[in-house]
Amino acid sequence: MTFLIGLIGATALTLSITPTYRSDARVYVTATTVDATNAYALGLYSEQRIASYADLAKDPALLGRVIREVGLNITPEQLASRITATPVPSSVILQISVTDPDPQMARKIARAEAAEVVKMVAVLEAPSDDASSKLPAPIVARVAGDATLNGFPVSPNLPLNVIIGALLGLLFGFAGAILRDLFDTSIKTPGDAAEASGAAVMAVIPFDSSVPKRPLISDTSGASERVDAFSVLRTNLQFVDLDSKHQVLVISSALPEEGKTVTSTNLAITIAKTGRRVLILDCDFRRPRVARVLGLENSVGLLTVLVGQAPLEDCIQQHVSGVDFLGTGPQPPNPAEVLETQAMSDLLDRLRGQYDVVIIDAPPLVPVADPALIATKADGVLLVVRHGKTSVEAVKQAVDRIENVGSQVVGVVLNMAPRRALSGYGYGYGYGYGFDMATSNVNTTRANRGGRSKHVGRTDNRSDVLRRTGTRN
Repeated sequence: MTFLIGLIGATALTLSITPTYRSDARVYVTATTVDATNAYALGLYSEQRIASYADLAKDPALLGRVIREVGLNITPEQLASRITATPVPSSVILQISVTDPDPQMARKIARAEAAEVVKMVAVLEAPSDDASSKLPAPIVARVAGDATLNGFPVSPNLPLNVIIGALLGLLFGFAGAILRDLFDTSIKTPGDAAEASGAAVMAVIPFDSSVPKRPLISDTSGASERVDAFSVLRTNLQFVDLDSKHQVLVISSALPEEGKTVTSTNLAITIAKTGRRVLILDCDFRRPRVARVLGLENSVGLLTVLVGQAPLEDCIQQHVSGVDFLGTGPQPPNPAEVLETQAMSDLLDRLRGQYDVVIIDAPPLVPVADPALIATKADGVLLVVRHGKTSVEAVKQAVDRIENVGSQVVGVVLNMAPRRALSGYGYGYGYGYGFDMATSNVNTTRANRGGRSKHVGRTDNRSDVLRRTGTRN
């Protein structure tokens, strides 16, 4: 990107600069002698004198005469900035170069400047007024050829400027990448996530641009990397050592916008595919989103049950994937106090007895205290970390909040990872670290499947709940 910026920037800047043209004129300086014995010495003398002529070529008086002759409307100082007089090494030639936006004007100035330098040399090298002196001038200057006319601008140099701009773009790009790596503390690898959290990485969920439109893996036709990643997460979670066969798992993140809700719903769907009875409970009163992801209703739910406005069975909805869902219901003014009540603890105990797995979608850990309160009533916390966004410090703060209430981080999910982050990871990463999510035998699975019949008609009963609670969509 910086390469293209440098390339385009250099091109645009070069094209915006007014081009200038150059004309060159040469003045030949020679020593006058008929004595071959001192010809060499006079030649060296000529070379030495040329350096002085180069300095005097920008004399204000001389430049004033050039301005009058050419008809310029500038000062001698301005003209001096356009003229360079340089002795040609190992020669007796003084080269005069003039730049101007008009190539014809550059040539006129070069002609006039060379002519004035010749006149200046004639005056400076004229013999003494001593009448007895009959010697000719030791140094004579002549204009060697006409001043050049160049139709191609010498400035700006488009090819050179473009190359320099591109090289500078590459240089700034490399420097920026190095500085970014030095100062960027975001999580970028499974190793970073494991080191920051002190827990095993259960899965790496690849980035998928279609997630905003199709967040559920059940919406994906055929196999995909995301489907495989959630299967890995489900499998790895089976090895986490928890005391109960019926687990309550909190899924949270350090900060918002890390993908915890999509991770919660897809994990619930993946576990439900094995025949287990799964409930996803939305406890994010501040920003409930599970209902929107599942395409269900959030007007009745957890708060409705806790305040006794409707029975639990009438507030649970069933998704087409087989996952049961209990939304937040109306938003309370004091979410933390609601989650800390004994009624909440009793409800979780009841749900634990009815389901194999209860997945709680909780708010982010760092901004609010809600998820830490819920974690005390659950078996553990699964922490979702967003690749390239979540900082190491944020992860450490989240883990500290969980540990401070006596709970534990059972694993980490590295979410929205680019394909390069998947290479070398493999779907076996984390096997053996997980918690012992109780596996049901065939008879238990069949019983669970059969047990779903008592939930049939819950959706129909919700109209009665809405009527009793006075809640509307």
